[in-house]
Parts: sequence; C-alpha cells; structure tokens
Amino acid sequence: MDNEHLCLINELKKLKESSKESVENLDSFSEFKKYMHVKRNVEDELKSLILRASSANKSQLILVCGGVGDGKSHLVSYILQNFPHIRDSFVLHNDATESFLPQQTSIDTLNSILENFSDDKIGVHTPKKLILAINLGALNNFIESEYGRRFNYLKEFVNNKGILESKIVDNSFDENSYFHFINFSDFHMYSLASDAPKSDYIRNIFHKVTQQSSSNPFYLTYSQKCTKLCNCADNCPVKFNYELLGKEFTQNRLISILIEAMIKFKLIISTRALLNFIYDIIVSTYLDMIPSENLQKEIKKLTFREHIKFLIPNLIFEHEDLSPIFQTISKLDPIRLRNEKRDQLVTKFNTVKNIAFLYKEYIEISDYPHFSTMLAIEGVFLDSEELKQELIKLFFRLYLFSPRVGELEYRDEMFSEYVKHLYYFNVGDKNKVKGLYFDIREAIYKWNGKSSEDRINIFVGKNQLKYRISQKLYIDPVVGKLEKKDLIEVEKFIPYIKTQFSRQDDETVYDLDIDYSLYCLLMDVNKGYRPNKNDKSTYINFVAFMEKILSLGHQDRELVFEQRVGEKISKYRMNYNKQFDQYSFVRLQ
Repeated sequence: MDNEHLCLINELKKLKESSKESVENLDSFSEFKKYMHVKRNVEDELKSLILRASSANKSQLILVCGGVGDGKSHLVSYILQNFPHIRDSFVLHNDATESFLPQQTSIDTLNSILENFSDDKIGVHTPKKLILAINLGALNNFIESEYGRRFNYLKEFVNNKGILESKIVDNSFDENSYFHFINFSDFHMYSLASDAPKSDYIRNIFHKVTQQSSSNPFYLTYSQKCTKLCNCADNCPVKFNYELLGKEFTQNRLISILIEAMIKFKLIISTRALLNFIYDIIVSTYLDMIPSENLQKEIKKLTFREHIKFLIPNLIFEHEDLSPIFQTISKLDPIRLRNEKRDQLVTKFNTVKNIAFLYKEYIEISDYPHFSTMLAIEGVFLDSEELKQELIKLFFRLYLFSPRVGELEYRDEMFSEYVKHLYYFNVGDKNKVKGLYFDIREAIYKWNGKSSEDRINIFVGKNQLKYRISQKLYIDPVVGKLEKKDLIEVEKFIPYIKTQFSRQDDETVYDLDIDYSLYCLLMDVNKGYRPNKNDKSTYINFVAFMEKILSLGHQDRELVFEQRVGEKISKYRMNYNKQFDQYSFVRLQ
C-alpha cells in the first residue's frame, strides 16, 4: 500500500480551506459534508423559515445573511437535502460563488437574480421563491448601489429589521411579507452561562474529527492504517497530536482559548476557518509541505527538538502568520504570564541540569508517552542552552493542557468577571448587573481624575496634578430596557454590554457599549489609573460619550477650582447668577 493511502495527513487535508471539500455549492452536499455536519440553533430557525415560505402562495425571498465562511450555504444545502420535496419550490443563489456571466460584477448578478423582487415586479407575476445566501457587506453594497433604487421595498425591509446593525431583532416568519431573513452573525460559536462561556458547537466539531467510530473517516485511517501499517508511527507528531486532540481535557482547553480570543480580541471564527485551524494544530506546516512519498522518511529523521516543536501546545502558540486565529491566540500564550510561582520555576529550570523530574512533578507526562521517553533520554542532562529554553517554553504550554498539580494559576480574573456580567446582562438580571453599572459610573467620575462626591472633573488640557476644575453632576444608570429572560444558556446575543446612563433630572439617555477591552480600562481607572493620550485615541467612542456626559453638568452655573502645592490644597468656587448676570468667586479652604 502506498504512503498516500497510509497517511493520516492526507485524510486530514479535507479540513483545509484549500480543499475542494471546503467549497460550498447550494446544489450539492457530499458524503463528507454530511458526516461533518453539526447542528446549531440557527438550523431550526432557518428550517422553519424555508418550510413556511414553501407553502406560502406569494413570492418569497429568504435572505440568509452573515459573514464569510460561516456556514450559510452549507446549512441551506443540508436542509434542502433533507426536505427534497420542497427543493423544487426555490431558486437558490450563493452570492459569494455564483455569477451568470464572467464580465458581470456581483452587484450586476444580484440585480438579475432579484429581478422578480424589484419594486415594479414583486407580487405582480407568478409567485417566485428565492433563497439568497449573502454576506452582509455584499447586501449593504447592493442596496446602496444604483440598482438599489429599483428595490426600495427590500431596502426598507433591511433597514427596518436592522439586518446591517449590531442588534438582535425578531426574525420570525411574517405571512404578510414577501421578505424574510436570518442573520448568522447573531449566532455565535459559543454560548453564555452563569459559570463560564461554553461551546457545544466547537466540541462537536472536535468530536467529528476524533470520535472512535467506524463512520469517522479520520479515525478509520488512524486506527486501520496509521497505527498498524505505518512504520514511522512511533515517531510521528501528527499521530500523537491526533490522539491528544481526542482527549476531553485538551478539547476543553482549546475551546476555552478560542472563546477567550473571540471575546477579548473580537476574533471572528467561521466554521471553515475552524476546520482549517484543526488541521494546522495537528499537522505542522513543515510536514504539510512534504510530498506523500517522502513523509515516512522525513518523519523518521525528526530530531527530539523538531518533534517537540510539532506538538499541539507549541503549534498553537508559535505560528502567528498562519491565520488570524493563530495571530490572536499567540496573545494568550502562557509564557507571557508572569507571577511569583512561574518566575521561581524559570529560575529552577535555569539552575538544574536534570529537568525531567520537573516535568514529571507538574505535568501528566503519561499523556505524552513518546515525548516522555525522549525526554528521559535527551532532556535529563542538557548541553544545549537553546534546547533548554525550548523545553522551558514547552513546559508552561504543556501544563496548560495536562496539569498534574494546580499550583500554576492561569486564570484571568478580569475576564471571568466580564463574561459573568455579559451573561447576566443578556438575561436581564438587574440585581446581578447592578454592581457593574456602579463600577462603570465610578470610572466615569474618575476618568479625568478623582473629585469629591457627586462632582466630576472637567478636562482642561493635558493631565496635570497642580490644578483641577470640577462641576456638579449626578448621573444614574438606566436599566428599564433590560428584559428578564429565563435562560440557563444564551446563544443569540451581542458580544458586548450595551449600557445606558442619564442625568438624574433629565430623561435624555446616553448609550455606552462596554467591550472587554474598555471594561479592563475602566476597572483600572477605578483603581487609580489615569488614562493617557493613547487611551483616549484608542477609545474614541468612550471619549465622545464623556463629552456628552460632561455637557450635562452645572458648569454654566458653578465650578470648583482646586490648587495643589505640595501637601497644601486650596479650593475656590465660581458661581454665575443668571438673574443678575454676575459671577462670584470665593475661597472654600
């Protein structure tokens, strides 16, 4: 049997974005795609729209919206494969891949495909039914183009439903409408819960790749060929990585890392990108580029150092150039963390010759049998400083995936608090988010430096310690729109917190969106941090919010000036009497 049919790598290549299996076609659904299909909540909503639209007696346009590679075409194909009796009711179009004529732009093609839904034709002719899989950017470009003038009803529908905006709106079937939509961007790869975010979807994707089942083409190759027939299996990092990915603890760690990257850094992961990511953490770029006929020879030649560089804990953090996922995840590399225990271990590593016992003390080394054997032989007495540094990095990364003891703390408390707030905000639990609102309000008051109670400093130029000017202002959180929901998990949500504030005696409400990055900054402000010029240029939306808030104060009636000279503080108050058009200036202390 030749190497091509022996090697697990060739089966895994179906996961790559460059694979023919990743190309979506609304009219076909391969056996491999059937196997890899994982149900999401969006599936039930889309299926309901398609079934109800199929029985409607007038024209129906279903917009299946979202981002690139998020599974729109895959899901439409899957549903229609399972309901063949309604397939003939619809014309299907994938805006990302289909064009009528080579010289046509995507907007030209959309104008043609949507002809029966133009203002002058909709509802006039024989009912037409169309399912259009379209990216949000393409939809926006179309309705704002010259062609958009012919589709005012469609444009009005898109705008009224807020399809292009960051908000969750009702998309249930409306029997009186020609238009319906579902937005994949409202659904995430993870859900929110009171303890921590989770992702059954990513877990099920991992399961599809690693489950020990005769229906799993990857496992069949691994169990029948890779482990039994390949004479380099014992030294193969791909085989080892595949086994490691099959462990529940490894999957849990990877899921946590991916969710953290999505929330902290607003990383968008499509299903297509996730599958490619799985391939890249199993198969190193080096092995990926080797022709099949040379693989066994090259794997046999791998040195100890090369072997450890090709393990999942190293691959995941050391290849920023591979994709946006890897670039973002590199920011979560445990070797970036600093604490007293970690520093002590680094010192210990650098002062002892035998480091194998440190691995055995802190890491479940039995999870890595081949590595354990190699470490015992080559890592006990290290003559190479370069290899020692590689093993130190690997130690902290391996610990993340296979800890034996719980002494190294990798938990990010700030992140844990934020995702709890995100959950309770989305379920409308006012009591649980009360503390968050008060923390934000405190940070608003301290943004330009701490002042006395119910007063807020006015920004007078660059940060300084000698002079401060403050005005009276009392703002309240506005939580009237928080709707209580009895949900253990939230799967359809906006991944940031939309807060509102107003002046106590004013009904005008000011919106403030709190993402993770801004949350961290505001919590630091509460601890005494003074925002610098870079902060204010980075968080321009918050600066704009602050300008609105400051305009609500009493600076047109009263200002307090504070002068600090050493330990001495002098305060003055300036009042304006509107009746007599007079100012008064008095010393307070």
